[in-house]
Amino acid sequence: MKIALIQADLIWKDTIANRDKFETKINSISGKADLIILPEMFSTGFSMTPENTAETMQGETVEWMKSLAVEGNFAICGSVIIKEGNHFHNRFLFVFPSGEVQYYDKRHLFFSRR
Repeated sequence: MKIALIQADLIWKDTIANRDKFETKINSISGKADLIILPEMFSTGFSMTPENTAETMQGETVEWMKSLAVEGNFAICGSVIIKEGNHFHNRFLFVFPSGEVQYYDKRHLFFSRR
């Protein structure tokens, strides 16, 4: 199994710019990795105001990860701020090459709005 760890300077709270930056890096290693690992909070950076940056599980970042995984035939993982009801989660997402998503919610959050 070939694993790629991708790190980049994040653009604070700018999900589109961060996804674009990571997609460029991912495209540069196309076909060379079976698993791509993105940093924690890769789409926004660490924000103390999750209500301004949270997405849902049907949001653009999750769909972006699924699309990359399916099109590139690799697994990809990283964490994002997810809102469910009135709760915010620092959710680690693992997306399989099939597009299936598994996740884990971090228990000790840097933001306390649960």
